[in-house]
Amino acid sequence: MSNEIHGHHSELAKELGLKETISVAVGAMIGGGIFTVLGFLAGFAGPAAVFSFSIGGLIALLTTHSYIRLVSEFPSSGGEFVIIRKVFKDPRIGNVIGGLLWLGYSVTIALYAFTFGIYTTEFLHSTFHNEIFAVDSNPAFFSFQRAMAAFVILVFMLVNLKGVKETGFIQNVIVAFKLGVLLWFALMGLKYVKGERFSTVENFAPNGVMPVFIGAAVIFVAYEGFQVIANTVEEMKNPNRDVKLGMYISVIVVALTYMAVAYVAIGMSEDPSKLDEAALIESVRSWGAIAVLLITMGAIASTSSAINATLLGSSRLAYTMSDWKAFPEKLAVISKKSKVPYLSIIITSMISWVFTFVGDARSIAEVGSIIFLGIFMMINITAIVNFRGERNIIAYFGVVAIIFYMGAAIWFMMAEGLLLAVIIITVFVTVTILWVIINSIRMARLPEFEPPTIPPPTETALAKREIPMFEYKDTTDVFFLELDKVLVTVSGKKHETQAIQFAGLLARKYKITVDLLNVGKDESSLNYATEVMTKFGVQFNKVIKQGKNISEVIINQQKEENYQLIIMGSRRKKTLLDRLFDTSTTKKVVDGVSCTVLQVHPAVYGQSKETIGNMFLLFDGSERDAYLSRWAKHISSIGETSTIFAYHVILIPNLVPLEGIAEHKAILESQQNFSKYVDNLMGKNGIENSKPIILFGRTFSKSIVNASEAREPDAILIGHTKDKGFRYRMRTPLAYQLMEKVDSVLIVHHSPEINKTQTK
Repeated sequence: MSNEIHGHHSELAKELGLKETISVAVGAMIGGGIFTVLGFLAGFAGPAAVFSFSIGGLIALLTTHSYIRLVSEFPSSGGEFVIIRKVFKDPRIGNVIGGLLWLGYSVTIALYAFTFGIYTTEFLHSTFHNEIFAVDSNPAFFSFQRAMAAFVILVFMLVNLKGVKETGFIQNVIVAFKLGVLLWFALMGLKYVKGERFSTVENFAPNGVMPVFIGAAVIFVAYEGFQVIANTVEEMKNPNRDVKLGMYISVIVVALTYMAVAYVAIGMSEDPSKLDEAALIESVRSWGAIAVLLITMGAIASTSSAINATLLGSSRLAYTMSDWKAFPEKLAVISKKSKVPYLSIIITSMISWVFTFVGDARSIAEVGSIIFLGIFMMINITAIVNFRGERNIIAYFGVVAIIFYMGAAIWFMMAEGLLLAVIIITVFVTVTILWVIINSIRMARLPEFEPPTIPPPTETALAKREIPMFEYKDTTDVFFLELDKVLVTVSGKKHETQAIQFAGLLARKYKITVDLLNVGKDESSLNYATEVMTKFGVQFNKVIKQGKNISEVIINQQKEENYQLIIMGSRRKKTLLDRLFDTSTTKKVVDGVSCTVLQVHPAVYGQSKETIGNMFLLFDGSERDAYLSRWAKHISSIGETSTIFAYHVILIPNLVPLEGIAEHKAILESQQNFSKYVDNLMGKNGIENSKPIILFGRTFSKSIVNASEAREPDAILIGHTKDKGFRYRMRTPLAYQLMEKVDSVLIVHHSPEINKTQTK
């Protein structure tokens, strides 16, 4: 996406793939938290600290949902700042949140650097036994521990100045190594875990349940990081896929890693309450020098990648805020050589340096937790405001949970007398608000400022690259066989009403014999079907076959009589349990027969309308479109004159704005191609009153539902896409998505895998 969005002519390099995206997020999260705060949390919550990490992961997942939806609407390297500025009219709201977020990033970079200093110093102390390397929870201003913290920030400032491609590559290597070390620790330590730690409530939660929840709030900074993905969206190769997958995968991987490491470290300890900042080194000291070296290297890798990733995201935030006039404009200057905002990187690093010489790991972690709980709460509130009128249960639940945990964290800091943490938070909020006020006064004296606007989709690189064109296959070779015998399944249920009426009208028009297969409890199930066939003067046979499995009865009957068509009524509901265990009778029949199956979903149970007027045909450019057009011809010829609307839906990537999309070249060309395609296809079947229409939107079903509300069709015809495997069963089929929202007959054409035989 070009920086012309922000008024500049340079462009951020698009070098980040899914691996780099996940690495950036995992790297930003697995940093100082698990290494330095684990000891404190174990002493505070006991072995139940494992659940503290799981609770934190749940809150992060709730907020991830809001992030993904909002980033899809407002993709920008400014992340939360741009989102909030776009949603709320008052720019000061976004400026305050952006300022706090930037300072929060700077604090967490300092936390990771502090952890780096602790573990490198502890390792050197264990190796050389020199007091100069002694670890102190609150070391002197001039100490080796603080010097190492400042040094690692300097290193990764230089790495980020080199360029985003180099940053992503180094991130992949570091993250792979640290995850390997933590996995090794968790697996090797399992055999040393003392089961009694988790065997009773007294041992598991010695201080009660409340410390578990408070602990989740106090160490929540350990889950800061996944949202960095929002700041790198303009540098992704495939943001439509990678934003969602990157956030979900990274949070789940990190949560499982934290829980596994906490379980082993606490389970191995003789006394969990005495674990300190270097808890993991303490845990493996008895394993030997190699184990201590590996854990140290893992801590170095974890903190290094966290600094690297957080610096990447925070510098992009500062860059964008300066573009929006919330920060000085010079921060938006991009290096012509490396294509990175170098001034933003340098200034962010300098602020982090300050914190490496002030305070301690615990205070900094608690400050970071409060800030990011507040930021995440604001993101959930923003999702509620932006998507008002839609169901936002997850966002509401996230807001309530975060309010509870913020209160718990603040109460804990006050109760423990953590004056430094309270002072830092107070200073942060005060400085941010003062800057926003000063900046507002400054902006008022300048010519009127117009916020950066998103360019029309025709001008964005993402739209040019990712909006699909309508494509189709040649259907001239598709053939149809004559109908002479049709099987209709009958159970006596109301949802079969329209399927039976449709079968009767079709049979009367084309003088077809109908076999009514009774799959109900007794012969009375056939009463309504026989009345319809008699009324229409259709020749029919009653077929009664025994069998417990309905699908097997239907399949065996088709094999005996060699029908060309099976018509089945279908319920309007299909549960997740049905999909999960593959209980659909229709699907089993389609997979087992060698003829076409028409599945008729009623508009309203028991509706008795005999004819179908206006119809929607949902075309996808495949050979099954020819079958749908032929069925449309059949249906329109047996009742009232129908207007047939042929639709094709083009799905617009989430990160491409919909505003102005109708004028995009791909949409205009697709409309022309689709019109020619439909005219040709309908002409072959003698259909004159058809209207080809290209729809576009985020989802297929919503686009069709909107069109249905405007035109109110009597029927929608759709070709079935075969879903295979567990992953597809978890999805709601398109037919059922439509039935939840429209009140039309839905006719689904199934083409079997076995000897694809079609009808005329």
